[in-house]
Amino acid sequence: MSVHLPTAEMVELTKKTKIIDDLLGGTATMRKAAQTYLFQMEMEEPDSYRKRLERSTLYPALSETLSQMTGRVFFNPSDVADVTETVQALFDDVDLVGNNLDVFASRWFYSALAYGCSFALIDFTRVEAVKSRAEEKALNARPYWVHIKPHQVLGIKTARVNGKQAITQFRYVVHEQVEDGEFGVKTVKHVYVYEIGKMRKFSEAEGEFRFESELQLTAQNRPLDFVPVVPFITKRNELTNAIEPPLMELAYLNIKHWSSQSDQDNITNTARVPLLAVFSNEEVNKLVIGGSAVHLPTGSSMQFVEHSGQAIEAGMASLKDLEEQMKTAGAKLLTKTALAMTDSQARDEAGKEISQLRLLANRFEDAIDLALEYTGHWLGIAKEQVGNVQISGNIENDLDPAASMASVIQLRNAGVISNQSTFDEAKRRGLLADGLEWETEQERLQSEGMHFDLEETSETNP
Repeated sequence: MSVHLPTAEMVELTKKTKIIDDLLGGTATMRKAAQTYLFQMEMEEPDSYRKRLERSTLYPALSETLSQMTGRVFFNPSDVADVTETVQALFDDVDLVGNNLDVFASRWFYSALAYGCSFALIDFTRVEAVKSRAEEKALNARPYWVHIKPHQVLGIKTARVNGKQAITQFRYVVHEQVEDGEFGVKTVKHVYVYEIGKMRKFSEAEGEFRFESELQLTAQNRPLDFVPVVPFITKRNELTNAIEPPLMELAYLNIKHWSSQSDQDNITNTARVPLLAVFSNEEVNKLVIGGSAVHLPTGSSMQFVEHSGQAIEAGMASLKDLEEQMKTAGAKLLTKTALAMTDSQARDEAGKEISQLRLLANRFEDAIDLALEYTGHWLGIAKEQVGNVQISGNIENDLDPAASMASVIQLRNAGVISNQSTFDEAKRRGLLADGLEWETEQERLQSEGMHFDLEETSETNP
């Protein structure tokens, strides 16, 4: 098997992620896919199908759900505790391309939620003939994180190492743009193979992949005894154990909506134009129109025939049902159930009942913690000193934070919570700017001579 060929597992995953990619590409990508998702009717002329395709638009249910769920997880900045200054200094540009820890983490999480898995390679700046940590620091050599999407992954091998299941080989492809003459650029494909203690690089040339270089991976002058790749897997099939996108059913519903919406728009456009019907015992091949008069055979009549609208109403109802189904499919991530968790994943969740999204956030904390551990290993910092991450977010089953604020005010009026707790809840829902502080606002109110009574406001504005 050639180094550039994907394994059967990754081929199957790519087939599923192609659907996700097309939906995330929006209307333009779905139109380009044409009959892959929008079938041509049996007697539909090619030109009519093309026109119908060009006016079809995508309802962005999948992309909005992914953005909203990722936004909930990273509603608040990640809390990194017990971290050394050396590691903390890396967080503002964790990947050496300008992304801080939260930006990198949110993209990593989004990709895994969309496709079923996503990876972070914890690598170290390549330096030659360096003999000490001081020399590395002088050259600004440091660990950095690389986000690897599942589309790039060609194969993963695992085995039991020191009693734990671990990655022993990780292959992925990179398309790199290089200069081509004075003004041009071209794309060159590389395959990187990471194994315990070494990395090999293969490059494409004349349609073939050839070995280019090999690098021994060492940290603190010792061979690296693990593959520095952190996987984050959001779903596996319970029967086959294959990785699959967790929102695949929502994706299928979104495709169904795409097709149904196109049919609905088409019938609406047709029904908007009334048909001119001529009732005559004689065949009328040509209407003679002069001025405001129409010449018809004797005993003939003419009138406009319009669509009753029943099919249009049925189509609208069907689309509404589909939109509700998609909303429910996405919201299932927020539904609390009894899920199997390790002690570290359970955290302080009462009764061991949490939502699927909360469980994924907890698992993602573990993934970031491992990435921090690998970062510390490159720097010679013990696991206990690199810190750990906690993600608070806004993951409760609260589909409309603004609407639920009314319930919070009712609790305040009933004397169940304080004014400050009400203020904090408004901030948590995004109704107030993050920079506003309770103490500062109270000082401002006092200086302005204003007194705000929630109960009186509630009575005057029911």
